Amino acid sequence: MSSAPAPAQAHDDWPDNYRAPAAWWAVAVTMIFQIVSMIDRQVVSVLIPEMRADLGLNDFQISMVQGMAFALFYGAMGLIIGALVDRHSRRKIMFAGIVLWSIAAAGTGFARNYMQLFVARLFVGFGEGAISPAAQSLLSGIFPRGKLATPMSCFTAAGVIGISLSYALGGHLLDRFTTAPLGGLLEGMAPWRQVLVVTGAPGVAVALLAFTLREPKRAGMPKPQRHEASWGSFFSYIGAHARLMLGVILGSALVAMMTQAAMTWTPTYARRVLGVSAGEVGTIMSLAVGLGGVVGGIALGLIIDHWFRRGVHDIALRLLAIAALAVPPLIALCFLADDATILFGGITLMMLTMGAIFGPTLAAVQMIAPPAMRGRFGALVVLASNLFGFAFGPMLVGAITDYGFGDPGKVGVSVAIVLVLVCPFAAWLIWSARGDFVRRLAAAPPPTHSLSNEVCS
Repeated sequence: MSSAPAPAQAHDDWPDNYRAPAAWWAVAVTMIFQIVSMIDRQVVSVLIPEMRADLGLNDFQISMVQGMAFALFYGAMGLIIGALVDRHSRRKIMFAGIVLWSIAAAGTGFARNYMQLFVARLFVGFGEGAISPAAQSLLSGIFPRGKLATPMSCFTAAGVIGISLSYALGGHLLDRFTTAPLGGLLEGMAPWRQVLVVTGAPGVAVALLAFTLREPKRAGMPKPQRHEASWGSFFSYIGAHARLMLGVILGSALVAMMTQAAMTWTPTYARRVLGVSAGEVGTIMSLAVGLGGVVGGIALGLIIDHWFRRGVHDIALRLLAIAALAVPPLIALCFLADDATILFGGITLMMLTMGAIFGPTLAAVQMIAPPAMRGRFGALVVLASNLFGFAFGPMLVGAITDYGFGDPGKVGVSVAIVLVLVCPFAAWLIWSARGDFVRRLAAAPPPTHSLSNEVCS
């Protein structure tokens, strides 16, 4: 189904204090923040065997630390931070979040038991909860609708770059520190602990880039009324558009659940079952995830912006639904093949499709979100995607492996089960929301005709 052609917009339809160079600098800075965020979030996936042995953990506990501990604070605090984003300086919020998660990520390396590890990951999630809502709100306040999918895709592709770097850094630093441990303040620490400190601490310096950004402003537009930014209005809007919200937000969250269930357990499966070394896993995962997510993400963003301007306003949802239905069964087969080449080829395919479409999905949500609620809607998408993706997906795989099969060697079968069970429901939810999305988009004014809750820096 196609919608009516989009209304014409000015070629240089920027906020009053922005032009294209400044707009793309904002994209570049938020990409850097996303890269650092994903490195600190994902590097533990390469360190699981060492953490498991050192602290005496099982797969379910690892999945809780890797998923639930992070996702709880990342998602729950994200909504609160999203409300702050709708009212206060986004650059200050990003700065504070980066400093907090960087200190917590480095502190994870000093954890001496399961509870300390869990708490440290909670605070990593707390800090990282600031970035996505603030970045989504900032970019949607800068770019017009017909140009928004590409910068959002760049932002999410940066996350893929961060994941890719996390595998490469984690694997190679672990190998290096195992043979040549660091001295000084880190002398005597286990190699996996040194990796966490070295990858976490530099984020404190990166945070200063937040002060090179500025808040987009549009002269002559009235500020939103207080009731428009209230929590009551937020939940009323969700209730009034329940099918649309379920389809877009829950549907994309289920896609994230499948993606992260496979991504999180691939290094463990490759090392535990296929006998691949940590360094090899780091290199191959870095290439597979980077090639698939970055190339696919940016290419899809450009394609979706093109077709959106041609009037096919539901193009992002169409592609997401098709990917959700067709790709997971193929990836499940890759986990059953007991072949490393097939496995990593499948991960590349998954990132080219399911992983790459998430940026345009974020753009779609920002297009239909009332301007005074953009931060919270960005946070809601992140909450759902991370709760399902980083918590339920990895946790479900760990639970099936430990309590279903009772055999750590069956982790690949557990991943395949999750993929096959979830994919049809995800595809159906997303496809069913297309009509409501087009109607809501037609009813919502373009960003240039209403003021985002832009604030002074």
